[in-house]
Amino acid sequence: MTELSGREAYVALLDRLYSQLKGRAAGGGEREIALRPTLLQDHRRTVITNFKQLADALGRDPEHLARFIFKETGKPGTLEGERLVINGKIGEQELGKLLQLYYKEFVKCPVCGGIDTQIVAEKRFRFLVCEACGARTPVRKI
Repeated sequence: MTELSGREAYVALLDRLYSQLKGRAAGGGEREIALRPTLLQDHRRTVITNFKQLADALGRDPEHLARFIFKETGKPGTLEGERLVINGKIGEQELGKLLQLYYKEFVKCPVCGGIDTQIVAEKRFRFLVCEACGARTPVRKI
């Protein structure tokens, strides 16, 4: 058995470290959240009956998600317990796009792709803080 020089040992250690990191990183950001809203509609309003479950799946306060939907659609509404009532019609496809936009902007870490994040307020600013990689990304206030 021959002994490696300092440089060769360093390179060997780096190769070993990178091979271990690649295996872990591949499974780290692959989790996804299934967002399947249940809608009831009449001619004047849309009711999302499983709204609280959607907010819980995203790990966000239902009030925050509701404000986002109201602002993006430009339609008023109310949060009534487990469900969200929106004045006006919103289709499943439109709501799905809104939920994906919310997920991308307020849940998914833009650095590592992880979903274990929190919205933290500091003075006038809001940050998306990732628990996996520690990244702090500014987000807009809604």
